[in-house]
Formats: sequence, C-alpha cells, structure tokens
Amino acid sequence: MWNLLLITPHNRSLAEVETHYRASGRCVARLSLDRSSPEICEQLWKAFEGKPPHVCLIDLTTSPDTLPLRHLQRFLHELWGRDAPPPLRLSLLAPRHLTQPDWVAFTDDFLLSSDLDEIKARVDALFFRKRNATAGRSLICADLHLDLQTSTASHSDGTALALRPREFQLLQFLVTHRGKFFARDRLLALVWGLDFEGGERTVDIHVRRLRAKLPPKAMNLLETRRGVGYGFVSPSA
Repeated sequence: MWNLLLITPHNRSLAEVETHYRASGRCVARLSLDRSSPEICEQLWKAFEGKPPHVCLIDLTTSPDTLPLRHLQRFLHELWGRDAPPPLRLSLLAPRHLTQPDWVAFTDDFLLSSDLDEIKARVDALFFRKRNATAGRSLICADLHLDLQTSTASHSDGTALALRPREFQLLQFLVTHRGKFFARDRLLALVWGLDFEGGERTVDIHVRRLRAKLPPKAMNLLETRRGVGYGFVSPSA
C-alpha cells in the first residue's frame, strides 16, 4: 500500500485528488495546514498503519510564505523519526513564493497551477520515483533487520522472526523512535489506535512476546523503565 499525505488549508480539501487516489488503491490521509494536535498525529499514524507517507502534496497557494515546508519536515521527523525514509514532496505554490529563500531545499517538485490533471501527473511521477528508490527499504538495529516494504523482521543472519502484524507494528514504532520511552497508554493510542477498547495490559503482553522473539542483541535493547514505559535504546547507548 502506497501512502499519500495531503496537507491543505482548512478551507481547501483537494477532494478530487483524494477521491482519485483512494479509488486507485492508495492510502490517503489529510492534514490541515494550520491545525495539528497529538490526536491528529495519532490518527495519521493509524491511517498509514505506522508507516510514513511515500508522497506529500502540500497546498501553499493561500499561505503568505513557504515556512510550512520547514514545519512539515520537522513534523515528519517527530512522528516517524529521523531514520524513516523521507517522502517525496510536491508543493502547490504562488508566484510570490519563488522569491523567498531556501524553499527549494524543502520540496522535490512544485506547481504554480492547481490544474487537477497536472497535479495527478506530478504525483504519479513522484510515486514512480519513490517505488524505485524504496525498493528494499529497511531499518537495521544491532542484529535486527526490518523490511518496511514487506512488514517482516529477521535476524542479521537471515533467520525470519515469526511476528504477528501488531508485534511488527510495535517493533517498528519503537525502533523508529529508539532512545525515547513511551507509557503504555501512549503506545495503545499510537500503535493500536484511539478506538482500541483493550486495556494497558495488552501492551505488556505484546512487549513480553516480542522480547522473546527478538535476536539476542536486539532483545537487550528493548528496555522497560519503571514509571516511564517501554523503549528501544540505540546499540551505542
């Protein structure tokens, strides 16, 4: 499943784009340019099943400047970690933006038009580039290897780990955010979703099962800190 994140002003939805890509099998989520909250972040994480977006379409046509491009990069780092593969970004700009400094460093393509066919053509081109660039994309930590394309995990010697889907999502989240610790209620919201009706004991059970399946070095990196929560530390920590 390929993920598309739409970032628009609250009064512009790009509904035609959203409808088109949902119909073509993409997973599409929308974020307001001027509204964000922990709840919205959690909903976005859930919509993409813990994976970062592959392509971002950001509508700046009504924005006075290009600062949201910088904010987007920081937002993505905070939510998925700096080791997560960055999305390719298409920015809808106005002519006034072209004279502002440094905006080219924060976008991969841009348009001065809101023509629907042109937008779809550019987004399709970015998906094509991303498909080629992300082949075999993985996360490696100590003796643990995560394949983000197939949602599988293995020992560094190639032995596959028999992880259930939720165990993989939890592991991916903790490895992506290694060095940070999360309370059980926070993990429930971020990995299981806000509408999950189970209790916090669910997290304890999944962590225990996950720890038992990890290779030796990675198992020692999955830590429990009393009064803080669960986290994955870096090998050098």
